[in-house]
Amino acid sequence: MREIYETVAELVEEYGTNDPMELADALGVMVRFDDLGSLSGMYLEYHGQPLILINSNLEEHDQMFACAHELGHHVQHRNLIKEPFMCSFKIFDFRDRTEYEANLFAAHLLIDEDELMELLTEGNDVFHAAMILEVNPALLNIKLSDMNREGFDFDTSWCSTRLY
Repeated sequence: MREIYETVAELVEEYGTNDPMELADALGVMVRFDDLGSLSGMYLEYHGQPLILINSNLEEHDQMFACAHELGHHVQHRNLIKEPFMCSFKIFDFRDRTEYEANLFAAHLLIDEDELMELLTEGNDVFHAAMILEVNPALLNIKLSDMNREGFDFDTSWCSTRLY
């Protein structure tokens, strides 16, 4: 899934930020907050205008993740939207390839590889690193698993994610 990593790197370089809210704005995607109940976020197009809805009841770092995930759908899956909307009911649903790819996009966007390597080299375990980076440990596992495909050897067996 090197292409997702490269897409994220190109976006970050082009727009000078890894903040998903700023990237959404730069890409012409409106971001709105509302009480979405148990739903974290949703990506949809309304009259051709891409829109990310984020649950206003989430903690800020969870809102950032939801935005990054939904932005992943915009960048990676916009051509798949045939229904009036596409939404994420289960962000960590690894049985669905599009959800996994949106999570991988979010992992690469939100987790700086150099910062992660520094934290792990300093002796932090994955859970402590996730806490410092303010990301879900499962999202960090996705990042580490993808880094393993590039030649690293991180133990990712602690998280039972099904990776594609």
